Amino acid sequence: MTTQLDCSVGLKKETTYGTAVTVDRFPEFLDESLAWNPTFVQGAGMRVGSRVARSGRRVLAKQSAGGDINVELVSKGLGILLEALFGTGVSTAVPGQSGVFQQLYTPTTTDPLNSYTIQKGIPTLGGGPATAMTFLGAVCTSGEFSASNADIVKLKTSWDAKEVKTDIAYAAPSYVVGGELFHFAQGAITIGGSQTPPTATALATGGASVATIEDFTVSFDNKIDDGGFTLGAGGKRARKPVVGRADAKGKVTAEYTDTVLRDAYLNQTALALTLTFLSATTIGTSAKYALQFHFPDIRLEGELPKSAAGSPVKQSIDFTVLDSLAAGTSPIYVALVTTDATI
Repeated sequence: MTTQLDCSVGLKKETTYGTAVTVDRFPEFLDESLAWNPTFVQGAGMRVGSRVARSGRRVLAKQSAGGDINVELVSKGLGILLEALFGTGVSTAVPGQSGVFQQLYTPTTTDPLNSYTIQKGIPTLGGGPATAMTFLGAVCTSGEFSASNADIVKLKTSWDAKEVKTDIAYAAPSYVVGGELFHFAQGAITIGGSQTPPTATALATGGASVATIEDFTVSFDNKIDDGGFTLGAGGKRARKPVVGRADAKGKVTAEYTDTVLRDAYLNQTALALTLTFLSATTIGTSAKYALQFHFPDIRLEGELPKSAAGSPVKQSIDFTVLDSLAAGTSPIYVALVTTDATI
């Protein structure tokens, strides 16, 4: 027996693009919009005595699938989504911290992205069994991280899939044990100054701590292509999509306490930005669960402070993440300190 709360999403990396594997990782998700995306074409040839489009002239000429999955960010079980988004990730044991690992994710520089089988289970009304809809050849096209004021850190991932099937057996969910949510009260941000990017076993350090930021969002778009729909593939994509020039943008809201960000915007100063969420829970000997975003080179895109009718003045500041081309440096790092040994 089920309730309408017994919805599930599971996923697993595929060996062969579009060939189903049994899903075995089940994030605790907030909502999803995974759907079938068909292209129907209606014949328009004229026929005496027929004024309405004819059923015998309707064809399914193209199909794909996909949608969004929204999750809260937790300290365990997160790696599969981060690897899907960025394309690469490594997990390394932290020296001197038994059972503690740092996972480091950066945008891939090699085609193609990994593909995944994603299955969602939706219960029927009235306590009936969960019905399975399985999305094959799913590639993570983009993701958006958000750290809103007084809220849990969230990630929305968007997916493009080859097709959806309903004849694959439902995989009963199994969830990770333990872990903690990352949230606003754990966050600290540094902008500017001299910063050192994270390594395989150490978080980013340095920079000027900023105590005026109220919220933060950053998005990363792989800019995958929309080709691969070729003759002989039955109207489905015949190959994995390839990546384009990625687009990474963000936004912060800051109280206007000094002119540092204003002047950095006007002068287009190169700034490093690091946002870290650090748990109070000790793991290993002295380590803490942690989630960190590091961008070695961002440029601010606005805005100048405006009066607020007597209320505290705030700046809504967009920024673009750039590649400095510094040797051995990625434009984007996401680091996760966890007890998960593998991604």
